[in-house]
Amino acid sequence: MKATLLLLAGGESRRMGRLKSMLPVQGTTLLEWLAERLAPGFEELRVAARDASQLPPGLRPRLVADLRPGAGPLGGIEAGLAVARHATLVAVACDMPYVTPELTHRLVGAAEGHDAAVPRLGGLPEPACAAYRRSAAAPISAALAAGNRKAADVLSRLEVAWLDGEDPSLFTNLNTLAEYRAFLAGMRKTR
Repeated sequence: MKATLLLLAGGESRRMGRLKSMLPVQGTTLLEWLAERLAPGFEELRVAARDASQLPPGLRPRLVADLRPGAGPLGGIEAGLAVARHATLVAVACDMPYVTPELTHRLVGAAEGHDAAVPRLGGLPEPACAAYRRSAAAPISAALAAGNRKAADVLSRLEVAWLDGEDPSLFTNLNTLAEYRAFLAGMRKTR
């Protein structure tokens, strides 16, 4: 796809107690595992983080440093849109290992003609697994400059294609060691 995949890896991982991006998964890190799974469908891969220390060495050349450290996922999306080679950027949080290539393709397709394509679960948006077009960059930057980090507020300023009816399990994220262990146990069962 002529689109950029942006993996969001700049979180502080407070509940996990260690960097989620560096969690071991099948002889690699969670971030590398997710990149190997999703990136083949994209022409460009970038990774948003505060700095290179949050990334495994092999992904450091793909680093997009946050323009506003501490601004959360929107800060990473802002930084990614500023450097993406393509008009469409698909952002996926690195702690969402159940996101599929098929979902990312649906997001890219749905974003055509809109500022963003965002899944909605139970009426709530999933902005950390969504597609953003270049036209979303200025409203995102303006909101962050005004101190607004709430994605829902920014999305209200955009022309959004909402994806309702997606499988909620695709958006499960790993916030605790128990959730991480359950993910690993599930992987062992499917081998």
